[in-house]
Amino acid sequence: MGLLPWLVRRTGGGTFGTPWNPRNDLREALLPYHHQLLPLLLVVTVTAGVLAGLAPAWRTARRSHRQLLVAVATLGAAVATTWAVAQTLAPDPDLGGSGSTAQQVRLAFIGLTVAGSVVGLVLGLAVSLGGPALRVVAAASAVVVGADWVGQLVVGATRDASAATWLPTALAALSGAVVGALLAGTARSRVAARAAAWVGALGLLVLTAAALTAARYVLESLRGTRPRSTDLQDLLVDGTRVFRGSLSTTLTAWGAPLSPPLVGLVVAVVVGLGLSGLAVRAKRSATADERGSAD
Repeated sequence: MGLLPWLVRRTGGGTFGTPWNPRNDLREALLPYHHQLLPLLLVVTVTAGVLAGLAPAWRTARRSHRQLLVAVATLGAAVATTWAVAQTLAPDPDLGGSGSTAQQVRLAFIGLTVAGSVVGLVLGLAVSLGGPALRVVAAASAVVVGADWVGQLVVGATRDASAATWLPTALAALSGAVVGALLAGTARSRVAARAAAWVGALGLLVLTAAALTAARYVLESLRGTRPRSTDLQDLLVDGTRVFRGSLSTTLTAWGAPLSPPLVGLVVAVVVGLGLSGLAVRAKRSATADERGSAD
């Protein structure tokens, strides 16, 4: 399920590298191991990890079997990741580099796959097994990545280049609405837990979007040949600057049109407050009806 954007997109894919030969055919690979598809690889692996971590949510007795559920979800994610990597690398594709650097490029693809899966798994487990506040805070990051996943799926299915003009804002609004609804669900929690959920979820809604922007910049800059260590350090510094710039823009650029992360933040606050108000009103109405029936 997490790999769906790539599975849809790969039907029109080309090769792992150049020149074309049968073992470089991308159309049968489970993972997008291509230097131009690194951001897509990150998004689908994180999403797949989140889905694996959400598996315990289907079990009602989650609290009493927490360690067992974590172990089963982790094992399932490890097996699925290993199988996907092995299937993708089975034809011994040309992923780039030459000589000793070819193996390093291959290890870099595997490392990014494992890192994305682990991050997603941790988020999913926090959502499925955490308390009310932790569940909402972790879900905020997962929702932002999930919105990017939906965007990748839409672009891959429609192959519409014009979607880039409106899709980011629409997805940000969607993620904000989901986070706002989750925040409204904490209305019955304690005040401290509710405050922690609001601050943490809204903060991660912005921070995750900025982190994805920075990660996309770094990964897209790694296209082509393997950089030297000094170049990589400079690239990481630039990525940090992109993260800060994206975060600064989100927090300060309130002029029209709003940036997508800021749209998500505003929508989350409006939806969260609106649904919370409706829930309080419904509770008061139900209490009044109960008192009227008692009289």
